[in-house]
Amino acid sequence: MLKQLLAAFAGFVLWSVGWLSFNIALQKLALLPSDQTQRIQDIRAFLALLLGSFTLSLVAGYVTAVISRTASNLPVVLLGLLLLAVGIFFQTQFWRVMPLWYHLFFLALLIPFCFLGAWLRTVTRV
Repeated sequence: MLKQLLAAFAGFVLWSVGWLSFNIALQKLALLPSDQTQRIQDIRAFLALLLGSFTLSLVAGYVTAVISRTASNLPVVLLGLLLLAVGIFFQTQFWRVMPLWYHLFFLALLIPFCFLGAWLRTVTRV
């Protein structure tokens, strides 16, 4: 059980570090404003953020499945729920600077992409 918890935590840390780094890169590329209270208008920024979230969720699910080395989905469920809870918290902080459709896509696809990453682990098992 401890290994499953650690696997989920490792996936969460990986996702979080990746997300913060990705946002810094988008700020350096001027896709995101450096002032986080400024409203975002550029559709490219939203698409980049969603693509980053989907990719990180996929990788985090994969890594969680690799670390846990179990047939159980519990570590991936824990990862997805943790990402969703933290995601809801942070999305509410940026509710006014981003459109509703972005928040809905971001939150709704966290768990499915974690499971997709875990599924890819089972398909590519060597």
